[in-house]
Amino acid sequence: MGSSHSLALSALAAWLLAELLGAYMLRNWIRSGAFRHRREHPEGISLPVLAGHAGLNLAGLSCWIAFVATRSAIPAWLGICLLVPGIGLGVSTVSIWTPYPVARRGPDQPADEGPGRRAIPDHVLSRSLEDEAAASRLVDELLARNLAADQAQRAEHGRLRLDPRTIVPLAHGVLAIATFLLAVLAAISAR
Repeated sequence: MGSSHSLALSALAAWLLAELLGAYMLRNWIRSGAFRHRREHPEGISLPVLAGHAGLNLAGLSCWIAFVATRSAIPAWLGICLLVPGIGLGVSTVSIWTPYPVARRGPDQPADEGPGRRAIPDHVLSRSLEDEAAASRLVDELLARNLAADQAQRAEHGRLRLDPRTIVPLAHGVLAIATFLLAVLAAISAR
């Protein structure tokens, strides 16, 4: 029973950290004015998807806390059943939220010319995705551009700087996967 409880506590810790990172990203998204921009330009993140992602995961967390407190398997499995679609909506959110392909903004470029502006026009992108050889060339070109930009940044600063805009969502996703795995193991061992 001890290993089951330590798994449950580990899952709870991972879940809480994932929730904190999610709240941090949501706060930054709202502070950046994206919520107002979303009303004016409806493409991009779907607010129901974002709310569903957060709501399902918070409801699952509540069930998980009940499991840790009572050690009853019912709230554990209910929490996992809420976590699964919550993670799915999170993957959907990240897929829509990720601004690729974009041009990287240099230190001397104005803000309206940097991230968020497409490096490849939509018509070129859609035409390339219809042709396998063109899609392959497009992917190779994007990889080469990103590697060249990273090498230029490394040459300029002496090392590659990690961008928190990519680290925080990545850590959030890794914690979500760890939470799911730990939760399933804890629920199985709780019988």
